[in-house]
Amino acid sequence: MNITGKGIRMKKLSMKQKRGLLLLHLIFSSILLGTMVGFLLLSITAANTGEEGVLKACYTAMHVLAKTTVRASTIGTVVTGVLLSVWTR
Repeated sequence: MNITGKGIRMKKLSMKQKRGLLLLHLIFSSILLGTMVGFLLLSITAANTGEEGVLKACYTAMHVLAKTTVRASTIGTVVTGVLLSVWTR
């Protein structure tokens, strides 16, 4: 593929490579969506509880998810999305 005005030739992906990259993108996006549903459930539980232990457990779980799963899946989704947009039509 030739980028207009710059004369740079970009490598095109084969169909198998494109499917693999798309699969990775969908996996990362699904993990992110599932984590957000978990956040919603934990937030609703924390908002409706009167027990200090449950409240602390909900916020601790959200903190752990935010530091691990959310970061990794967000980075993976963005990177694979950018690669898909650059390497495909």
